[in-house]
Amino acid sequence: MDYRPLLLRCQCGEMPSRIDEVGFSANHQLVIHWWCGSCYKLVFTAMPLTDCWQACPQPEPASRTVSVPADEDSDARFLRSLGVRFPDGER
Repeated sequence: MDYRPLLLRCQCGEMPSRIDEVGFSANHQLVIHWWCGSCYKLVFTAMPLTDCWQACPQPEPASRTVSVPADEDSDARFLRSLGVRFPDGER
């Protein structure tokens, strides 16, 4: 899974040593809460969920695959093995 870390900092510039809570607000924001280990302040940071979507990394482009023609008889056998029934006269 590809992800982009959030850069969290207190007003004093210190990064959190541990996160106390992560949640969602009533107005659709991601909320992160921690105590600053340097200045001992209670810190809340919030980010609208729409901004979270924009901050997500883009998916990797799909690798090119070579398609192999399907063998219809083997497909039909496989489907029958799963319990699929065909109308009379088909496969």
